[in-house]
Amino acid sequence: MSKLSAVAAAIVASLSFGATAAHAQQTPLKMTLFGQPSVNNDAIWMALEKSLYQQEGLDVTYRLFPSGTTAFQAFQTGQGDIVMTGDLPSVQYFFRVKGDYRTIAVIERDAKGYVAVAGKTITKPQDLVGKTIATRVGSTGSWFISEYLTKNGVDPTKVTVKNLDTQVLPAALCGGDIAAFFIWQPIGSRTLEICPDKAHYLTDATGYIQGYLVAGARPEWLASPQGKDIAMRWLRATIKGRDIAEKDFAGVAAYAKAKLDLSEKATREQWDTNRRPLALDKVYYDDFCSLSRWARTEKMTEQTIDFSHLTWPDGLKAIDPKLVDAPPPPC
Repeated sequence: MSKLSAVAAAIVASLSFGATAAHAQQTPLKMTLFGQPSVNNDAIWMALEKSLYQQEGLDVTYRLFPSGTTAFQAFQTGQGDIVMTGDLPSVQYFFRVKGDYRTIAVIERDAKGYVAVAGKTITKPQDLVGKTIATRVGSTGSWFISEYLTKNGVDPTKVTVKNLDTQVLPAALCGGDIAAFFIWQPIGSRTLEICPDKAHYLTDATGYIQGYLVAGARPEWLASPQGKDIAMRWLRATIKGRDIAEKDFAGVAAYAKAKLDLSEKATREQWDTNRRPLALDKVYYDDFCSLSRWARTEKMTEQTIDFSHLTWPDGLKAIDPKLVDAPPPPC
């Protein structure tokens, strides 16, 4: 082979290697995300709808569960990479698996998106005495019930609480099997659409609790180079999805109708109340400290929350340090 031919061959080989490396770099990173059919997931919906995860080099499988509590049952078996859940389930799961979980961001929080829907004869807290009410026990609904009854002078032991998954609640109330339920939207909206002559809003959670949707993952996965990379790409895309969801109600409503058959009215009720911080901030710490004190009072846990173990702030800090406030001492 002549010297010129050898150089040409080397150039071709170099270009081929470069093309192969570039192709490998462009191969999407696969991840599985666990979510719920609730409008507080709208930042994720818009990131999916606008291909923002794809733009970050992610191939996302989105699996829906009726509640975060149910999602954790699958997550504990090793399935899923990032799981969306409520406040109480995230804390209980953290203790149950001996710290094998980290919250990576608050996706959404609000009070008005959590509602108590009751039969027409139930018009005040005292009307619930001796009645059967329902929630997904172990979810934020349990905290909501306790705070609502206690703050209104009703002994919680005088009320029977039934454990029902979210998709069962409308039929149970409309059929008269329960007197009321405490849960997040859009379950309330759907119930009023099914049997408006039998049900009404008793209250929302304003003045009682502020419910959360948080994203979490396993610490071992987050500590791996690929897991950390995927988590940061996911956070960046979800923040962009949040920015769209906050302004584009029509887009959120179209997704909710197409994917979940939610009416525009039901979507609007929750979209209007959504607050999407995409952060780990002081409000989060304060609310979870209140939750921790309540959970210990109710003997649901004996441990305090140590945010240095419960949370993984690295991803948000790398994106924007202002998204993470310094955590308080264990509470």
